[in-house]
Amino acid sequence: MDNRRVGWWLLFLGGAAVLALIPEYFFAPEEALVVPPVQRSEAVAPPLATRPAGEGAGTPGTPLPAASAPGGAPPGGGLFSAHSWRVAPPPAPAPAWTPPPPVAAAPPAVAPALPFEFIGKMDDAQRLRVFLLRDEKIYTVTVGEVIDGTYRVERIADSEMVLTYLPLNVRQTLSVGGKL
Repeated sequence: MDNRRVGWWLLFLGGAAVLALIPEYFFAPEEALVVPPVQRSEAVAPPLATRPAGEGAGTPGTPLPAASAPGGAPPGGGLFSAHSWRVAPPPAPAPAWTPPPPVAAAPPAVAPALPFEFIGKMDDAQRLRVFLLRDEKIYTVTVGEVIDGTYRVERIADSEMVLTYLPLNVRQTLSVGGKL
């Protein structure tokens, strides 16, 4: 029984050795089967190979896509690289005429603060006069007068005086105290 086991083991190991050596004698060496790597420039824009004059169907010199080029490398990378069949949608057509953007309304003009300071008022028999101070200059004004070409006195009441800022035609009031 011992000899029988040794025989089976020798037969098994011999068969394994034969199976390991068969590819060496019957198939091409591995160097001929190696596919050259695809360069990135080929993946972006694959070059076209041309058929030799006497080969295949079609006219001589017909361009072939890179996939059938020698080496059989697929375009765009290796066998297991990611591929997509999605086609980008076409860009939206530009309208023939686009209206200009709306112009923002300018903020309403605002008159500067009144530069006058009330000093006093005087009521004689003919009209009411008001004394105003601007910087170091004193003005004596009555209704209807224009001060420095920028302010016009519209009315003078017991407790307020109405002035119009002429460049913008804006009315402003100045407190002039109480009754005399």
